[in-house]
Amino acid sequence: MRPHETAPARIVAVSRLAQYLRGVLSNDRWLRNVGVRGEISNLSPQRGGNVYFDLKDPDALLGCVVWSERAAELPKLQNGQQVIAYGEITAYPKASKYQLIVYRVEPEGVGRLHELYERLKRELEAEGAFAQERKRAVPRYPFSLALVSSKDAAGAKDFLKILTARAPHVAVQFVETPVQGIAASGEIVRALNRASRFDVDCVVVVRGGGSYEDLFAFNTEEVARAILRSAVPVITAIGHETDNTIADFVADRRAETPSAAAALVSPQTRDELLQLIDARCARLQRCALGAITLGKTHLERIVGRSAVSDPARIVGLRRQHLDRLQESLCRAVGDGLRRRQAGLASFERRLDRADPKIRLAEREKTLAVARVRLTACARNSVSRASERLKLLLTELRGKDPEAILQRGYAIVRYEGRAVRDAADVPDGARVSAKVARGTLQARVERKERDSEVG
Repeated sequence: MRPHETAPARIVAVSRLAQYLRGVLSNDRWLRNVGVRGEISNLSPQRGGNVYFDLKDPDALLGCVVWSERAAELPKLQNGQQVIAYGEITAYPKASKYQLIVYRVEPEGVGRLHELYERLKRELEAEGAFAQERKRAVPRYPFSLALVSSKDAAGAKDFLKILTARAPHVAVQFVETPVQGIAASGEIVRALNRASRFDVDCVVVVRGGGSYEDLFAFNTEEVARAILRSAVPVITAIGHETDNTIADFVADRRAETPSAAAALVSPQTRDELLQLIDARCARLQRCALGAITLGKTHLERIVGRSAVSDPARIVGLRRQHLDRLQESLCRAVGDGLRRRQAGLASFERRLDRADPKIRLAEREKTLAVARVRLTACARNSVSRASERLKLLLTELRGKDPEAILQRGYAIVRYEGRAVRDAADVPDGARVSAKVARGTLQARVERKERDSEVG
């Protein structure tokens, strides 16, 4: 006989044996948190929210259960899917089976990628790469943009279709790159670097939906750094609304979908913009006409109060003064004549030498000369005022920036500010030079101070 057949057996109830086995499993620390790899089969969601399924491989089968409070957090499951289920091994006595109580399910291969994603996210967040105050404002009405995507991607087609319908005036430079899988990361970085060198208002990165692995090219540090060093604002529209990549976190603006990105860069349609421009132009015209009318009225008031507006007023005052002098003279002559009437005979010879007609003629000649001088004085005053106005007009035209540009000068700007000292601009910096007709974009190769020239 075999030894176990002769030894006395311990007799227990089925339920007690089941509870014992359940305790053995529960006390094994290794089985409290284990990830099990396998293929989903017999998937059975319940009305109450619990989910049942089996994990299988060629040699074994493991029953799994997800309680309702955890089921809502799981990705979409389907039969035949290769996954890693994380949970605790326990026994189900009523069916004499052990099972896995699942709290998390990941498609196989995603676990390692998720660890990399979380680590990079923590590092960039600690650097302040996600901070809102670091991000640049996207132009409200961009007139040019660089689109980084694959020409075969549905997201790029949706973006271009909506943008063309809403804002056909926006120029798009397509920077083609693969956007599928981790291996595409390097190509995306090179595309971002090229797009950043274009003379555009912003860069838009789009890609349609896909699996976690498909989108992981946008979860690499290289892509994040390329977005951070872009010379122009970057908008991302990657995956669906629920997808959040590292590229989305570091971008200056995130759109939920490629279609939303197209609406973001064209907040108003072309017709709406044209109507807005027409309304603004009409308003400017009304304001300009009002200002001109007000200025004209003000000028007329000034000129009306000035003697320069009517030289005859100056001459008239002089004439009135002369008339008074003439009246006084006539009274004086009359008085003299009356005083001398008694001695007229004795003074005949003196009166012959001092004939009043001759004296009056001389006075009239003097008055005529005075009139000529007064008229010349008034004309000179008007001429001097006119020359002064011309001089002021010349000075104003000499200070006009457009007039200065017409003489061959240029206004150089760096980071939006006018450059007055070469030392303010670092070597290799991009600057713009506004000339009389157009703007030149340039890069600083070498700087020379005035004292160094020679």
